[in-house]
Amino acid sequence: MYNFLSQDWIKDYQNKWNANETLKNGLKKFSASMKYFVEGNEDISAQVIVADGVAIDSGIANKNEYDFEMWTTIDNWINIAKNELSPKVALLTKKLKFKGSMIVAMKHISHFETSLRLFGEVPTNWEL
Repeated sequence: MYNFLSQDWIKDYQNKWNANETLKNGLKKFSASMKYFVEGNEDISAQVIVADGVAIDSGIANKNEYDFEMWTTIDNWINIAKNELSPKVALLTKKLKFKGSMIVAMKHISHFETSLRLFGEVPTNWEL
């Protein structure tokens, strides 16, 4: 079990992303840097770098600019991971905060949802 958004957690997430052929194939023409963090605590953050649908790198996020940033409360992250809160609904109701091109995000919304649902596949200690 990994602490949420820790180095080990995000590496396992990267592996799960790359094992998901539907996600990789659906994002073949998508490349971006993405940052995830807990609302009110940007020190707890991780990044994934995607090139042509493949997660090519991951780790603890830094102060760099990212193509996409997503953040919410720990409770909402848990609910997304447990499939009790749809990432799309969370985004549209502003429970999940988002920075980046909304046009690109909406173009890939089904894959965006799939990628966030992978959070539930990573063995996670949610205590911060």
